[in-house]
Amino acid sequence: MVADMVKAVVFDIDGVLIDNSGRLNACLEEVGARSLGEIKGKKRKFWDCFLSSKYIYLDMPKVKYVNLALEYASKGYKILIITGRPKTMEEDTIRQLSELGLTSILDKIIFRKPGDYSSETKHKLEVIKKLIKTYDIEAVYEDSPDVVRAIAREIPTITIHSVCP
Repeated sequence: MVADMVKAVVFDIDGVLIDNSGRLNACLEEVGARSLGEIKGKKRKFWDCFLSSKYIYLDMPKVKYVNLALEYASKGYKILIITGRPKTMEEDTIRQLSELGLTSILDKIIFRKPGDYSSETKHKLEVIKKLIKTYDIEAVYEDSPDVVRAIAREIPTITIHSVCP
């Protein structure tokens, strides 16, 4: 670690700080599917729904991880959020995080750039590789097994906490 680097912890939003199952189910219902496996031919419509704020009001906090972020912040860690949510959801996401008492402790929140349709794994790995140039990232809390494996493989110095739904 370089002496001027600050300790940080990375959190994902959906599936970690937020239980988005209500929004997921509402968007599945909207496209006439019961599971993600049934959205073939309706993928664009589903993702346009899910990656919008239309049903964000159905999201619920995952109190355990919200409290964990607050605890890390109280110990002097910088709190970073990397999300697969698009930049178009920024305003509603900030409002959502504010209601959870998290905006005051956030050092950075990184959204997907407009037009970025790369995989969640590629997106998050690229962001973390940039962040480790200025932050001493000690831990990442993530719910995607693919993202967890990629970070563990490419940046083994970071402790990865796989968050099960």
